[in-house]
Amino acid sequence: MKTKYLAGMLLLAAGTFAFTSCSDEDDYTIATGEIITTIETGEAEVTAISATTKGRVLDLSNYASSSYEVGVYYGTNQDPTTGGKKQIGSLDSTGVVTTSLTGLTKGTTYYYATYVTLQSKVTRYGDIKSFVATDAQIATAEATNVSACKATLNATSNGLSGLIGSDGQELEFGFKISVTEADVKDGYDYNITSTSSSISQNVEGLIPGNTYYYISYVQLGDGLVYGDVKSFTTQAQEMEYVDLGLSVLWAKCNLGAESETESGLLAGYGDKTGLNISTYLTDYTVSTDISGTDDDVVSIADIDGSSIMSSQTPTEDQISELIANTTQEWTTVDGVSGMKFTASNGNSIFLPATGYREGETVTGASVQGLYWSGNVNEISSDYGTTLNLTNGTATTGVSKRSLGLAIRPVRQSPEITPDNSKIVVGDLEGNGRIRIEIYNMYGSTASNAPINPDQIQFSNNMVVKFKLSGINDNLISGAPSTFMAGLEYADADWSPSYWSSFDNYRYDAIVTGDGEYAVWMETGGQTASGAVVFTIDIDQLGANLADISKVSAEITSIMFDVTNFYQEFDYSKTLFCNKDGDGTNGRIEIYNEYGETKGLGVDFSSMSFTGSMIVNFTISGIDGNLNSGADGSYYADMSFADASWDPSYWGGTSGVGATITGDGTYTVIAPLAGTSEGAVVWVIDIANLWKDLADPSLVKAQINYVLTPGK
Repeated sequence: MKTKYLAGMLLLAAGTFAFTSCSDEDDYTIATGEIITTIETGEAEVTAISATTKGRVLDLSNYASSSYEVGVYYGTNQDPTTGGKKQIGSLDSTGVVTTSLTGLTKGTTYYYATYVTLQSKVTRYGDIKSFVATDAQIATAEATNVSACKATLNATSNGLSGLIGSDGQELEFGFKISVTEADVKDGYDYNITSTSSSISQNVEGLIPGNTYYYISYVQLGDGLVYGDVKSFTTQAQEMEYVDLGLSVLWAKCNLGAESETESGLLAGYGDKTGLNISTYLTDYTVSTDISGTDDDVVSIADIDGSSIMSSQTPTEDQISELIANTTQEWTTVDGVSGMKFTASNGNSIFLPATGYREGETVTGASVQGLYWSGNVNEISSDYGTTLNLTNGTATTGVSKRSLGLAIRPVRQSPEITPDNSKIVVGDLEGNGRIRIEIYNMYGSTASNAPINPDQIQFSNNMVVKFKLSGINDNLISGAPSTFMAGLEYADADWSPSYWSSFDNYRYDAIVTGDGEYAVWMETGGQTASGAVVFTIDIDQLGANLADISKVSAEITSIMFDVTNFYQEFDYSKTLFCNKDGDGTNGRIEIYNEYGETKGLGVDFSSMSFTGSMIVNFTISGIDGNLNSGADGSYYADMSFADASWDPSYWGGTSGVGATITGDGTYTVIAPLAGTSEGAVVWVIDIANLWKDLADPSLVKAQINYVLTPGK
């Protein structure tokens, strides 16, 4: 007897085998271990004369297509594996087998089973299923009751008379829903049993601000007749966030929920559709950390409204922080069991006991809560780390990435306010400066912190607004009238950092006495996290006070990654003209109560900001337009007065203007002390330019942006 081996190929031990030959000459022996882990027969899409069947075979991904064959056996015999026809199908990269059947007879019941044959020697079958070839129809209707996380799907069927289950008996209908039109027939399946030809399905746990595609079907056996594809878009949701005094704010509701007691979306790890119910890890391709990345399902949810900060799935560290810095109580809210987390500041959030979903089955709802973090397990990437609410206790844990868990979003706070009772103010370093100490790991605030330094998180800029009192009538004789205040900051790693030199009018503030001021910094693209030093220093003020103890400070806001400090107005009516008709100096007139721009209809009365103003502009028409012997270099300086004429700036400060050398883009600064409301004069004067121009009418000015960090 000759022994032959099916090299690299072996089916599951259990199930049906078909050997094409077995004799003394040919004894096919299995030798290398099991490789076919799954063979399934799926549903069929049918018409009166054709059908397309689906199945699944795992795992042939490492083998040449010439070494196997897949498809279905089908026929009118209830066991098509013994007397049916074979139709070869195709296998895709995920193991799905698709097979097309033609030449069917209307009204006939057909039986079919997915098969796989290895090396033309061994065949294995999936379950036997059936369908009816039919010309029945179903019409998908428009979705109704569409909100941020919910919708009602509708459809009407016809042509079912005489079919099994018709004439007042229950029939199987359903809807499938997907985030792409092409994949809708493979989407999440809502099966409905009904005696009516009109059907509806309420769908919950949807992602706000996303478009969904859906299709209706009527089911006869394992065959489906589909209607048209329709779509709807869920509404945006302004998620409410709660400040627990932690490094991030926590959402009041789960993703896909409209109240704090709803479970919302139960999704697999990294599943941005929220609709994948597969139990196979191979269908969940994301196996890396996702919090705040493009693979984070929260990133596609329209839940942030006007916030400058983006929501994301919490990290494992943020979940640990939540557990460690709150008290937990297992309780019931509106009849829903879950965990209440209460912070030391008195604020709290409620996380319902969502259970978990495996395939289509939800287990443990009302007794257990499982929530994803955005991190995979360090030991095995088959698992993601989680927040577990079990037996009345909150812990971190792990879950298989294919399980459907809830998600409670977080986001950075765009603004925090310290506990001003803990702010320390004085000449703290004995150098004649007044220091407002917000946090300093080397100072007294290290042990009695006005802020949680972990809440300091920004990528672009930080703006600090503060109020001073006790300066007026408290300066010694001969003291200066102004003092420069600057930000001093280093993050937890000392980079990025900013150390004021008290000469940068872009970032520093001019202190003239009691009042409100703003200082700020930019990171240059680095990400700042935490703080070791965070203060505001006011140069020379301490040395010029009669009584330092009278001075106090209040931090009114600390804002991160501010994007709304640009003054948005119609700058198209800006003029280039001759300054005051002197025939010498050029002027870019943005607004002048006493000039031509007053009558152009631009209203700056709503403008409000604290501190300096930065204007970026482009000027053209200079190149090739200068008189012979012209200097070619011209100093530009801004003048500004608010509606009350105080504060105001009239040029002359070193380092805040720009030297114009021809056509190009330039930046000028108006150092202002205090808060400006509206404008009465707002111009950029360019010394000696007008007289050197051959044709001043050719010169045009465009305001690109107006930046006021104290807005």
